[in-house]
Amino acid sequence: MKKIVMIISLVFIVSILAAGDFTWTQLNLYQGVNMAHGWGDTYNDTYFEIEGGGRTGILDFYYFFDVNHFLGLGDNAVIGNSTTGYTRNAGDFFAKISPRFSLNKFVPSFGPVKELYVATRYKGFNGGDDYAIGIGSDLKIPYFDIFAANFYHVLQSSNDGDDSSFEDAGYLFAINWYTKLYQFNKKFNVTYQGWSDYGFADSYTDDLGYPNTADEFQMFNGFFWNYNKWSLSTSVKFHHHFMHSEADFGNPNETSLFFGLHRRF
Repeated sequence: MKKIVMIISLVFIVSILAAGDFTWTQLNLYQGVNMAHGWGDTYNDTYFEIEGGGRTGILDFYYFFDVNHFLGLGDNAVIGNSTTGYTRNAGDFFAKISPRFSLNKFVPSFGPVKELYVATRYKGFNGGDDYAIGIGSDLKIPYFDIFAANFYHVLQSSNDGDDSSFEDAGYLFAINWYTKLYQFNKKFNVTYQGWSDYGFADSYTDDLGYPNTADEFQMFNGFFWNYNKWSLSTSVKFHHHFMHSEADFGNPNETSLFFGLHRRF
């Protein structure tokens, strides 16, 4: 509960900081199919998400907060097998807050680099959290309206029960993008958006004593049919060593599908 309160408070503070400038908020309801699982069988789940972002002064930010197994819909993820394992989805949450601070006053744009940032990220979930800091950028990439790339050093909360203890968890290269594929009329268009994370050199996770790996890859590709402030989406997500797992009883390399209903404010 402490972590949930902290995350909601951080989202509220960031929203207040951005008041008066460009901001956006979106409510998402997703149905996930064949969701990858590092420590058990694939599963289907329904989750509700609050998502948002914006820009004010030097601050550029993005956040989301997920509630898994929304209203009891979907399957519980089983850690291990159905006989000896235990469930993790009911009541689980996942959140990410990614503030970036512009360096434009010190570093002007050059080549394909539109803007540089000091990039930070907080990721919280049932069972742990981590912090990351590094360098971020907005890039000019042909055929993309938005393309951002960030490189982080990651600290992972340790599993010794001490919330104030963190371990070096390697590095993360993260990109995200958005582009309009086709404009039918003033209110109706189709967009392609997504993100990809590649984590590597994570000796902490690799040394936990489980069948873990030092690297992890995820890529989310979303196609959104937008009408006014409503959207329907179909998305596909690729995984490799999901959650740094290579467990024989897990499914860390599965491809997952997502179907979404969205309302933007």
